[in-house]
Amino acid sequence: MSKALTILCVLAMVTAVLHAFVAGRAEESDDESDPKPRVVLPDESAYAPSPHDGKGRAAVTPDVVGVREPVTMTIVYTAAGEGIAVGGGVACMVSQFWGWSQPQDVSPQIPGYVTVRCSDEQVKLDTYVDRQNGSVVAIIRERPLEAGTALNFVYGDTSGGRNARARGLTDRYAERGERFFIKVDGDGDGFFTAIREQPTIRVEARQASRLVLFGPSHATVGGAFDLRLSAVDPGNNLVESYEGKAALRALMASADFEAEVTFEESDRGSTRVRVTPKAAGVLWFAAQDADGALEQAQSTPIVVTERGPSQYTLYWADLHGHSNFSDGTALPEDWYRYARDVSRLDVAVLTDHGHWGYTLLDEDKAAWRHILEVSRSYHEPGRFVTFPGYEWTNWQYGHKHVIFADESEAVVITSFDEKTDEPKELWAALAERDCITVDHHPGGGPVPTFWKYYDPHFEPVVEITSVHGVSEAMGHPKCIYNPVESGMVQSALARGYRLGIVGSGDTHDGHPGMRALGGGCGGLAGIYATALTREAVLEALRARRVYATTGCRAVLRFHMGDVHMGGVATLDDPNQERKLSVSVLGDAPVKSVTVVKNNETVGQRTCEGLLESWEWVDPAPACDGDYYYVRIEQADGEWVYSSPIWIALRNM
Repeated sequence: MSKALTILCVLAMVTAVLHAFVAGRAEESDDESDPKPRVVLPDESAYAPSPHDGKGRAAVTPDVVGVREPVTMTIVYTAAGEGIAVGGGVACMVSQFWGWSQPQDVSPQIPGYVTVRCSDEQVKLDTYVDRQNGSVVAIIRERPLEAGTALNFVYGDTSGGRNARARGLTDRYAERGERFFIKVDGDGDGFFTAIREQPTIRVEARQASRLVLFGPSHATVGGAFDLRLSAVDPGNNLVESYEGKAALRALMASADFEAEVTFEESDRGSTRVRVTPKAAGVLWFAAQDADGALEQAQSTPIVVTERGPSQYTLYWADLHGHSNFSDGTALPEDWYRYARDVSRLDVAVLTDHGHWGYTLLDEDKAAWRHILEVSRSYHEPGRFVTFPGYEWTNWQYGHKHVIFADESEAVVITSFDEKTDEPKELWAALAERDCITVDHHPGGGPVPTFWKYYDPHFEPVVEITSVHGVSEAMGHPKCIYNPVESGMVQSALARGYRLGIVGSGDTHDGHPGMRALGGGCGGLAGIYATALTREAVLEALRARRVYATTGCRAVLRFHMGDVHMGGVATLDDPNQERKLSVSVLGDAPVKSVTVVKNNETVGQRTCEGLLESWEWVDPAPACDGDYYYVRIEQADGEWVYSSPIWIALRNM
């Protein structure tokens, strides 16, 4: 089998091995002489293709389908070159992700029934379904498959009077560039290699169910800003075909803004409305389609202040997500468009896997160049900031995404080379580049972080919330699955690591920045920066002037005097007053505010309403290295985490 075909087969085995591995790893010594912990993976060099493999072309009809639509699709493979020898074959893989009916050849009463036919009746086929990786395999028997001869794979075959239930259900996420993967073993040696150009499908969202509306979190009186209004289906897929009208109005006593918004064909389901606030206060907007058929949209709160620059502005970011170049949905350009136009993020970073999923960026230079070009093309300082990035997907020490200052700095350092398969080796390889690395799902999930390794130069922040759950500490109501205590963020803080706290989606559904459906967990980063530029955003990340949410857009301020969250308060006297100031404006009622000192709860306040301000004074003498952060719970089950403020005693 080819690397692309085997990668998914390995996944289940890796997961099982990892669970046993991390359970034992938690008790390991920090002694640098300890041998590397290892997960033994198959030797990929065993899957070297021969010159006869991977030949031919393929096409699929229909190539445009609807989200969750029952379909019958025909994938036609046509042999090329020397054809396929007896004993060779063709494998057609249906996506393992996002709800496609998995192919089966047992019963036409079950979705995903598949058949294979050859255009040359003299060619005999042995066919079977490999359920481990979702492939339909046809092996050539008795006589070779000559160039120009076709194999027809019918997915969801209802011919011959078979029941319509045999049809397959499509992807639950809209995307361009979904693929049926075709691999060919041309010489019968048992190794399959992907053909050069795979047949692609467009999955469309065809029926809008609601409007979504996003604005900034900060604005000034007289300063214009953009609202984004979009039409989505029940799965949050953008309905690009939507055309209609909507009434937009302000929800604020001192505001009299009303407008009619028209979706044109060229808007592709998302339109921009320019607004200039006239008075200070907290502003919301609501939108309703003219027919009243769609669920009404309401924006998150916008804090409007009097004219005059403040030191920092709050920007929203998703620093971690995947496209269908690795194991997600959506082309990179569509991923960025959703982040900018639908979720109205200020900052976004696509971080496809360096060595995992369908496309291995450490090997596919064309795919990496495409990602860099898309990142560059969407970057628009002052409106939308992107960074080039990728994920160093290491199954021993944890996953990190690497965020580069610009495209000239960007390079993929593989985690599958023994020279760069440890964090300190990764950082050494990045030493001359302007970049940061971010540990994600550190408390568990696919694999926890091995906190033996930490470099304050490269790791200013850690991802505490994502689609995998919350990695603060064991026992959290939204705790990450497969939790490991030694991997939690509190464990890293207890080691003395100065880490700012961010959330990010780790989105695989093509919806960066969108709140998780059904009460699930997500992640966003609130970033306080001096400007919406790459330089200013990187400065804020390195200064740890950031906070995390599970997907909501609550506005949080946390400081000790003039020291902002993420900073270090230097004291001359251990008995010097330490007054913590917290202000939070939720996008749902605030349920509680908790002050955490050195991982222990030292203050808690029950709240009502959207806005809460609180000053808390620590009565105990200060110790060098103390740290405080705040945890906010909203009544709707969303959570917010500040970065810590650390204490340093002078002359200690």
